[in-house]
This record gives sequence, structure tokens and C-alpha cells, in this order.
Amino acid sequence: MPGRAGRPGRPARPSRRAPPRTCPTRAPVDAPAYRIHSCIVSAADLDRPGRRRAATVERLLDAALETFAEVGFAAATVEDVCRRGGFTRGAFYSSFRTKDELFAALYARETSRELARVEQQLAGIEAEDDPIAAAVARCLDTFRADRTWVLVHTEYALHAARHPEAAAALREHTGAVRARVARLVEDATARVGLRLTVPAEHLARMLLALHDGVVVSQVTDSATDTAAAGTDLERTALLLLLRSAVSG
Repeated sequence: MPGRAGRPGRPARPSRRAPPRTCPTRAPVDAPAYRIHSCIVSAADLDRPGRRRAATVERLLDAALETFAEVGFAAATVEDVCRRGGFTRGAFYSSFRTKDELFAALYARETSRELARVEQQLAGIEAEDDPIAAAVARCLDTFRADRTWVLVHTEYALHAARHPEAAAALREHTGAVRARVARLVEDATARVGLRLTVPAEHLARMLLALHDGVVVSQVTDSATDTAAAGTDLERTALLLLLRSAVSG
């Protein structure tokens, strides 16, 4: 109706509408970003919970390795691992359901690190005059018996021998390791122009059995000369095994 809007003497009401919500843009210009509820969130921000969880898992694995080596897998409790790592039981169970599942993750991490080092050492052996001797020397110079991991791995193998479910899981893990070793052997053999005379998986099984036997004997005898003798023995055995398993 005309006239109402312009009544004199009545001040205009202040608006009760809240100002639009804003969110600071923390992402740098060149960072990938995603618009969520009218806010700009960097990819790094979105990934932060994942990074925190990964860091928690790594610390739990470190604590488990030390705890299992010190008191044994069977005697160690979840509380022991949490205490050493500075975590609550809740933090443990948000990542692992059981102690065996924790060991499975530890096994995967340790063997993956070892195999990555093997792959690195095998790079470029085709340029060597004697690639087999070079491969053996490089790997043995890189690897030293890690007493902590050998203790944990050996004790878990004994645990698995008495517990069928643990044995099945360990067979699956070791089978994956053998398959990766077999692929490394096949690749290295092809690169140096040689041919395997035995199945790659059989050779991988023999290589791992030889290595495991030597490192166990090394960690059970702390004498330096005995450890050196063990390395020399492994070097000789590896050379004999590999030379007999390939042909030109």
C-alpha cells in the first residue's frame, strides 16, 4: 500500500540475516584443491588423517619389532606394544584386530624393505665382467644379519608351527616373498643374457632357505670371526647354487 514504507519517525530495522560464512583459503595457488561447503580445502589437508594413521601404524610396527624381540611373540601383549610405542589400546585396535595381524604387517614391511634393497643392488649387473659374482658380492655387502628381525621371524615361525591359522597366514606371506624373488631372478638372468635351468620359483625357495639358515646361525653366535665365516660360507654356497642354475 502506498505510504506505509515511507512513514516518518520509524527507523529502519537492522537486518538479522547473518553475514555469509567464509573460510580462509590455505592452499597455495598451485596446490590441487576441492570446494567443500563453499570452502577451499587443499589436497594436503584432506590427506592429513591418512598421513597421521600411516605414522601411527609405523610407530606401532617399530614398537612391535622391539617388543617381540625382547620378550618373544608369545609372551608379548598388546599392552606391552602400546606402552612401548606410547599408544592406547584404542589406537592399536583402530589399526589391527589381533597381534597376529600386527605381525603380518610387520613381516610385509621388513621383507619389502629387504627386497627393495636387493632390487637396487641388482641394477646394472649386466655391465659387470662376472655378473653372478657381482650380484652375490653386492647383496652380501649390503645385508648383515639383523638380529632383531631374525629373532622375531624365527620365533613367529615356531608359533605358526603350533597354530594352524598362523601357519596358513605365514605360508601366504612367504609365498608372496618367493614369488617376488623369483621375478627378480628371472629379470636379472635375462638382463645378463643367461637362461635358468631350473624353475625360478624353485631357485627362489633354495636361495631363501640358504639365506635364512645362515643368518640364524650368525645371530646365535656373537663371535665376529664366526659371523664372518658364516658370510663367507653363504657367499660360496650362493655362487655354487647360482652357477649351477643357469646356462649361457
